[in-house]
Amino acid sequence: MQVNSSYGTIGRLLAGALATRDRMDGLVRQASTGLKAETFGGLAPQARMSIDLRAEVARRDTYARAIETAEARITVTQSALGRIGELSSEMAKRALSLITLGETGVEVVAQEARAALQEIAGLLNVRAGDTYVFGGSDSSNPPVPNAATILQTGFFTQIEAATQSLGVPWDDDANPLTPDVPRSAAQVMADTLAIAASDAAGTTPFSAFLSTPAPAGGLGEPSTSLLAEDGTRIVYGLRANQNAVAQSAADPPSTGSFMRDLMRGLAMLGSLTEAQTAEPEFKDLVQRIANSLQSAGRTLEDERAALGVAEQRLARTREAHADLQVVLKAQISKVEDVDIAEVSARLQLLQVQLEMSYRLIGGLRDMNLARYV
Repeated sequence: MQVNSSYGTIGRLLAGALATRDRMDGLVRQASTGLKAETFGGLAPQARMSIDLRAEVARRDTYARAIETAEARITVTQSALGRIGELSSEMAKRALSLITLGETGVEVVAQEARAALQEIAGLLNVRAGDTYVFGGSDSSNPPVPNAATILQTGFFTQIEAATQSLGVPWDDDANPLTPDVPRSAAQVMADTLAIAASDAAGTTPFSAFLSTPAPAGGLGEPSTSLLAEDGTRIVYGLRANQNAVAQSAADPPSTGSFMRDLMRGLAMLGSLTEAQTAEPEFKDLVQRIANSLQSAGRTLEDERAALGVAEQRLARTREAHADLQVVLKAQISKVEDVDIAEVSARLQLLQVQLEMSYRLIGGLRDMNLARYV
């Protein structure tokens, strides 16, 4: 009877030792991974909380990545606008210098203006990664298709012809009975304004997409924006041929687009010749060109300021997402991660228990019936 009892005790001790061993194996896995469980099923009843927290972290991360992409595009846009602003300011000053320098500086200024126009056309095709930042929703194609040959486009050649018509007799009242009058500076400005404002193919330097009214094209479409957080959309895009936020001044007359106005002014300066300095209204024309460039430059700076505000809002929102992610990850850690110190202490305790169980089992196995006879 005693023998049967001993075997029963050994069986119970072995079962307990195996259970202790299983618990030790689980704790060893926790110590090595730092996790309470390797699957959500092992986290019950807190599995749902873990899933929800991780989904929220992923959502915030998606917002943050989208903001970073927008910030990269804004950086490229601001850099290009900064350079364009420098060129327009410098050429406005050079235009004013013609009023005092006269014919001795016309060809030099004209050459500089043509170079500036070519540079601006190239800057409008700048990219952030694979995205043309001034292309609107058609961000895969250049907004100024013929930037490298802008001086051979209809935009430049038509403005050139209009600019060089200063002082040329024309029928201003469409009456063949009245004498023709020299084309005035005001009329030349009106002619070139119409050219710069045109979206007609062969005249506009901008892409067919940007010159086609929305929804078929990008003319008048909403500016590029980003859903930066729930319920908050931030506008940051700027199309090459349209203002985004800033309003162009009505005086001097404007196309409504500071970029068109700048390119028009540079094309006009680039079209001036020494022969025109003899025209009575030459200085008036140059003054009007300079005024237009200065006005467009101010609108450009207003646009840059608005873009800077959008950039600051995006940065603050990105930082808020990052801060919230820290909080969410801390909550996930409480649900999923183990306390290594606690696990180590429990492992040591189970190790002692297992060793004691093995000793008891070994001692009982040494017993035999003869010792009880």
